[in-house]
Amino acid sequence: MKKIVLLLCVGAYLSKAAAKPLNSVEIYEQTQRSVTVLEELDDTGKSLQSLTGIAVASDRVVTMCEAMNGKRQIRIVTKSKSFPATILARDSQRHLCLLSVPGAELTKIVSADVNQSVQSGARVYALSNALGLGIGISEGVVSGIRPQLGVDFIQFSAPVSPGSDGGALVDAEAHLLGIITYRHRDGQNVNFAIPAKWLAEIEQHDKSDIAYKQFRETSEQLQQQEQWQKLTDHVEQWIAGHQDDADAWRWAAVAAQKIGNLDSEENSWRKLHELDPASPIAAAGLVSVKLKRNQRAEALQLAHELLSLRQEDAEVWTIVGQTEQAAGTATKAEEAYRKALSFNPWQLTAYQGLIGIAKRRNDLGMVTQLWRSLSALYPAVSDIQFSLADAYIREGRPARAYSLLERLTVPDAQKADANFWKGQTLIALGRPLDAIQAFEKSLQGNPTAKAWVYAALGNSYFQLQRFPESIQAYREAVRLEPGNPEWQYGLALSLKDGFRGQEALEVDAQLLKKFPNDPAVWRQKGFNEGILGRHQEGIKSMEKSLELEPKQGKLWVALIETYRQAGRDKDAKSAYEKLRGIDSEWAEKAYRSVILPFEESQP
Repeated sequence: MKKIVLLLCVGAYLSKAAAKPLNSVEIYEQTQRSVTVLEELDDTGKSLQSLTGIAVASDRVVTMCEAMNGKRQIRIVTKSKSFPATILARDSQRHLCLLSVPGAELTKIVSADVNQSVQSGARVYALSNALGLGIGISEGVVSGIRPQLGVDFIQFSAPVSPGSDGGALVDAEAHLLGIITYRHRDGQNVNFAIPAKWLAEIEQHDKSDIAYKQFRETSEQLQQQEQWQKLTDHVEQWIAGHQDDADAWRWAAVAAQKIGNLDSEENSWRKLHELDPASPIAAAGLVSVKLKRNQRAEALQLAHELLSLRQEDAEVWTIVGQTEQAAGTATKAEEAYRKALSFNPWQLTAYQGLIGIAKRRNDLGMVTQLWRSLSALYPAVSDIQFSLADAYIREGRPARAYSLLERLTVPDAQKADANFWKGQTLIALGRPLDAIQAFEKSLQGNPTAKAWVYAALGNSYFQLQRFPESIQAYREAVRLEPGNPEWQYGLALSLKDGFRGQEALEVDAQLLKKFPNDPAVWRQKGFNEGILGRHQEGIKSMEKSLELEPKQGKLWVALIETYRQAGRDKDAKSAYEKLRGIDSEWAEKAYRSVILPFEESQP
């Protein structure tokens, strides 16, 4: 009997010892083979997004898969090797996927007792592939259980970042409590996880959710094909029997936006907003509609109402910034964007808003500084590096831009764009011949904006006074983008200097139909008419340009000279006196080049 009692006591002691909380090092050691890096790849094998996966068997992994379309390559990366993975089952409404990973030999994670309630204040640990840097661990507490859309989300304070989606939230015994969902993040260290018990329900939901899967797959396909009317019809049929489907209302709003049906777009965003009042996506959609209707006060009210619900949400602060910026209150917009970045330093849209404000202020140094920050955050995003190079060029630092582009490694698909930016940099460095080679190399590939490359090529030839090639390049740019006035203006300039004045005047006439108050076009027309000997017409065009923009010293000199050629000496002297009051330096040039020679020639 004593032995039995003793054994019971020892068993109780061992049970208590086993339940002793682990420290972060011990938890990481126990779970590191159960939480893994997950990557989605493009056709070339380049990583498109980095997430986290949780092992539920040696060859099975679960992750959040809202953005996965199931058609791209997926791989699981462990410390020693990587393994291809395929989607085995999808719980579409919960955005969970079960992946098959043959040969991975992972360790199944231990789940907490489903009957055990999660206590506020309990110590928890987040294990995830934060920022795509590999599996790491962070520590915090359970802040509370927050019902959203009928789901009890676990709110916790352990820091997470992009890439943490699909990660494991574990308790002090390394038992799984929930799956981290970064898309529901609500501020700095205000994060959410969905219940761990859902892991076991993925396959069941996959089998019973065939209709929803078909609806989602068709919707995604129509969206990718940009068949907006068909998407509208498809979604309307589904919504008739599924009024509470948030995804359906989102697709309805996007399709209406693309079609240009503002009333339908507003109704769809409003329905989504009613289903989830704290959703930044719905609020952003409604704000956008209000701004399109020029209802700025209502847009601001909506943005600030959302802010009252989610004061530590970077996306919400960004919406506030965009709304303030549209309302013309740049200082408040800047404050909101910087607040967004304090909660999420990777908030690209907030950076873009700040860049827009800096450009409007003509603060080129700040534009460059912001692009440098983005470049450091997204070193693998080529478009951001190109934008930084552009900022360096505009700031007058082309050598810095060239150095950046020379060090940059870009995928094959973007090499044509890289060559375009190298050409722009070489132009700024005063090397038009080398720039031409870069632009021609870009055109051998598939640049994103081919018209821009042809226009840049036209500019390079123009600088070398190779006008036939310049005209040909500009004509191609105009053909590709007939509505771009810059390319038409460049073409007119090349035609004028290439002694094809009548053709240049035809282009000028087309531009003036669109921009009757553009001083640059009137100036160009006046110069061209003067070259053709049509002095009276040229005078009228120059006078019109100066009426629109008086501070054009070079044009005043040309007008004074044209007056002289037309025998209008009084007008020449009057124009000279006006120029003296506007620009004394150019007035001096006019006197030396036109007035003085005329006076000396008089008897």
